[in-house]
Amino acid sequence: MTAPATTASSENSLAHLPVGIFAIIMGGGGTAVAWHRAVETFGWRLHVGNALAWVSLAVLAVALVAYGAKAVRHPRAVADEWSHPVKAAFVASLPAAMMVLAVAFLPIAERLSAGLWWTAAATQFVLTVAIMRTWIADARIRATHVHPAWFIPIAGNLLAPLAGVAHAPEEISWYFFGVGVMFWLGLLPVVLNRLFVEGVVPPRLAPTLAILMAPPAVASSAWVRLGGSWDDPLASMLLGVVIFQLALLASQANALARTPFAVSAWAYVFPLAAAASALFAARLDGATVFAAWVGGVALTAATALVIALGWRTGVAISRGELTRPEG
Repeated sequence: MTAPATTASSENSLAHLPVGIFAIIMGGGGTAVAWHRAVETFGWRLHVGNALAWVSLAVLAVALVAYGAKAVRHPRAVADEWSHPVKAAFVASLPAAMMVLAVAFLPIAERLSAGLWWTAAATQFVLTVAIMRTWIADARIRATHVHPAWFIPIAGNLLAPLAGVAHAPEEISWYFFGVGVMFWLGLLPVVLNRLFVEGVVPPRLAPTLAILMAPPAVASSAWVRLGGSWDDPLASMLLGVVIFQLALLASQANALARTPFAVSAWAYVFPLAAAASALFAARLDGATVFAAWVGGVALTAATALVIALGWRTGVAISRGELTRPEG
């Protein structure tokens, strides 16, 4: 007698599955890439990066099935999420996650990397246009709706060259890089104005403060992949910004640690992993040992968070917290 009610409850819960679940894959895949860079830098014989890449791919498959089911059964909920002034930015975490995995699989399975990259590139192009259009045309958007996760669509463009130079004509990577840099610099004062003068972000969005670190970290790596050097003034400047953002994030650690768990907590992981990747690559190209030490701290934090948040997310799934309506 209780089966129909249980089924209905499950269906209703699916409607609240957040599109932010793809940030889990961004975190896991980004940490895999950082471990690849650490192995190259220190000559370790570890396969942590490979393992994380495959686990992240499996999580992506599960997330796509779950969110696809939501799209089929609750199309209105998906449409509302994709046009929401606050939530729309998280939609871009899907192509960004695939971009990250394309980088993670580049040294492991090149064909798989290429398939992920081309799918991500097409999706990234469409979603960047769609999300930008929403920000421009939606009269509901106010300054308080802005938050650091607005950088996710931008970071996805900056990620493209990391694997794109191996899979596509170079001008395509330059296109994504140009869009990413231009709109990162344009959006940065908007986000900082929100943070400085519009009050603190809500607790559920507090972890997105770490995302401020992602664009300069990814942009520096992309610049080098496109033919630049870690000795270039641009790359050196961007790395300096990354180190500053790491220090700024560390200064807020106590307050952020008290924030109640939400899937948005995964926003901590990818920026830390991206910072570690950039710093390790710079060290490999002749930067001082300081870069390796800071990168090691960032990688340790990212790996610890993957383990802790992986466990906490599993608990949340078992309790139905991940699909619970927001209060």
